[in-house]
Amino acid sequence: MINRTILAVLRLPLCIAVVAAVCPAAQPLFRVISSLSGYQQPGGLIEGSSPSVFYSEASVAGAATQLAFSVTTQGSTTTLASFQANIESLLVSGSNGRFYSSVQPRGQLVTPFSVTSAPGSQQVYSAQTFASSFSQNLPDGSLLGGAGWNAIDYVITCSLDGVVTPVYQFPPNQVLLSPVIYGNDGNYYGVEADTSDPAGYAYRVTPSGALTPLYSFPGGTFRGNFTLPLLQASDGNLYGATVAGGANGFGSVYKLTLEGQYTLLHSFPEGKSAGGPTTLIEASDGNLYGTAQAGSGYGEIFRITKSGQYSTVYRMTNGPDGFCPCWLLQGSDGLIYGIAHAGGSVGAGSFFSLDLGLPKPKPRAQHFHPQSGAAGTRVRIWGSNLLSAAVDFNGVPATEVSNSGPNYVWAIVPSGAASGPLSITTPGGTITTRASFTVE
Repeated sequence: MINRTILAVLRLPLCIAVVAAVCPAAQPLFRVISSLSGYQQPGGLIEGSSPSVFYSEASVAGAATQLAFSVTTQGSTTTLASFQANIESLLVSGSNGRFYSSVQPRGQLVTPFSVTSAPGSQQVYSAQTFASSFSQNLPDGSLLGGAGWNAIDYVITCSLDGVVTPVYQFPPNQVLLSPVIYGNDGNYYGVEADTSDPAGYAYRVTPSGALTPLYSFPGGTFRGNFTLPLLQASDGNLYGATVAGGANGFGSVYKLTLEGQYTLLHSFPEGKSAGGPTTLIEASDGNLYGTAQAGSGYGEIFRITKSGQYSTVYRMTNGPDGFCPCWLLQGSDGLIYGIAHAGGSVGAGSFFSLDLGLPKPKPRAQHFHPQSGAAGTRVRIWGSNLLSAAVDFNGVPATEVSNSGPNYVWAIVPSGAASGPLSITTPGGTITTRASFTVE
């Protein structure tokens, strides 16, 4: 009879018994959570106020219907709202617990809408002249985005009751190439191009509407009708990607300081099946992760350091895994989650996770409002990675704390609190604000 201990050892991977230097690196655990049956060509992915519940939008096969829906890490999907119209932008979470986008019925004006985590909760606002596309939320609780009207693009903000306000008007026949993002200096950043010139330029727009061009990309950098990723990382620099350009013409990843200093980090090589990144995020290990579209039946999830060291993390197959373009985010549990636009077991796309052994993301709290108040005052804290938060006011725990997505925490000033900084603690760590709250 074989000894059970010996049998257990025999079942272990062979490399445990040999020198570690000759063992291959552990493969990341890629898991398709849902084939998204009934949801075709999904787009975008955000985590809601409850960890492990994500939100996206999709269309219905064979019908002129588009949906907002939720999906859990167990693969359960719920339709939240349906529209006989095109959904114009990815969902963005608001400070009031609702998720915002806009729809445009054929031949009609664009209408902002919002939903909650409950089915049938949609709220439709007044029709707007601008074809608004929201990209993120702002410290004051409003939304930021871009818009177009009569071949003219705008940087816009939107209130939570659906009122769009133009911030800057671009010259005619220019097109937004990236989402408009909020910088830690309080300004807005993005990439724009003239329709007759595929080069494009990065810009900064102040909240008062003054534009400064930061960097002009070489000709041939942009092509196609892709929305290109752009983010501000924890080092304060902007990072982005292009679907063309670079040294080989097959796409690139770059760094740009807020003063306009450009660094080419990576050029996708000619002849490689994966190129043209369509998503880029910063994860808790400080590295950037993205997906590249495939030309021969697969997509590639990659990692790139801020100094430009590139590596393939996982190669997706156009069968069960899904087919890019894809959207990624790091969940509050540390896993990378993604949604694929097509492919999957039923051809409609997929919702997947990738376990790279990353730590849970640390909270970042950049603004709070109001700056002062008595016990019982409700304070809005804005930042990132703020789910499952506990808040204290100079060492005194808040009497009530609630989340509105990963960017907002609401906390009530407790009795006995003293003036001083706020501390926010999540499963990923603790951060203390630089500014102090004044207790009245």
